[in-house]
Amino acid sequence: MASAQLKQILAGIDLFAGLSPAAISQIAESGSTFRSGPGSNVITEGAKESGLRVVLSGSADVIVGGEQRGQIGVGDYVGELSMIDGAPRSATITAGPEGVETFALSPMAFMPLVRGDAEIATALLKTLVARLRKVEAAAHN
Repeated sequence: MASAQLKQILAGIDLFAGLSPAAISQIAESGSTFRSGPGSNVITEGAKESGLRVVLSGSADVIVGGEQRGQIGVGDYVGELSMIDGAPRSATITAGPEGVETFALSPMAFMPLVRGDAEIATALLKTLVARLRKVEAAAHN
């Protein structure tokens, strides 16, 4: 995938909303892209490896406890929580019939970015707080 296309997808996800082009470039340069064939596991529930995965092309099924919980496609991401806290994976992600290409960002690559760039740290905090507020609002309804 072309660098410009990768950066466009990364800039479009809420986790990195509002980041400068320079910050998006830093993130893009800190990760790797992977291609997974049809039906192969991209992430396995319970695995201890952690890190963010952003779908760049194709689609994948989200499976929790053996039950399909949905599908993800271009611009969707998983693993942001395990990238931060290192907890085991909470779902299995299985490549769809056309396979899937993902961008992967490990905690070892991401945490120095967060520590060294207040803009990235602030964007991450804002996104996570917005999610927490949404969950709290749903719990009160």
